[in-house]
Amino acid sequence: MTQGQRAGGSWRHESVFIHRFHSRTSGVKALRSWRTCRCGATFCAVLFQEASVTRRKLSLLLLLAASIAAPLSAGTHSAAGFKKLQSLAGDWVGKDGHGMAVKTSFKALASGTAVMETLSPAGMEEMVTLYSIDGDGIALVHYCPTNNQPRMRVVPDSDDIKELSFDYQGAGNLKSPSVGHQHHLVMRFDDAEHITETWTWRQDDKDIPMLFHLTRKKN
Repeated sequence: MTQGQRAGGSWRHESVFIHRFHSRTSGVKALRSWRTCRCGATFCAVLFQEASVTRRKLSLLLLLAASIAAPLSAGTHSAAGFKKLQSLAGDWVGKDGHGMAVKTSFKALASGTAVMETLSPAGMEEMVTLYSIDGDGIALVHYCPTNNQPRMRVVPDSDDIKELSFDYQGAGNLKSPSVGHQHHLVMRFDDAEHITETWTWRQDDKDIPMLFHLTRKKN
């Protein structure tokens, strides 16, 4: 074999070796590239999932904040109305719609969370009414000498409270709606020293108003 043939053979072997080497290294590079791409895609997917979770958590937090803020905002007027009732604390005297004497008193109870009124019309036994905040409204329970307990409620629509009109919600110990019971109350705040209460007595589907004009009693 001549030197040229040996050289040519050696060159061919080297060429084959280089070709195979490049093929293998290209495969490794391709594998690395594929792994990098796959890892990158996985990383992006993880980031996307985390971002989605974060967005969902943020949405839930916003909804929670809104749900908390809504009642607080809605309850603002009821708080103003209840403060108006609290301001009545003390004794009151006056006359009913027929000119007969009447007296009442208001007292804050349970750390100011309830107001109790004790109303004594002429010729009648005293009646007790408990007022308290009920979410966006003010609720009352009226304890009547007729041994039933009507429940009423009002939702004030403003902080500027001129009157509170309580609507009937039901009653304890009432055999039927036709049995006599207090069915409605309108409490009007004429000024800081005068109020007017109009109770509506309902019996056999007939309404009878009971009007009381009251003045704050001076000590």
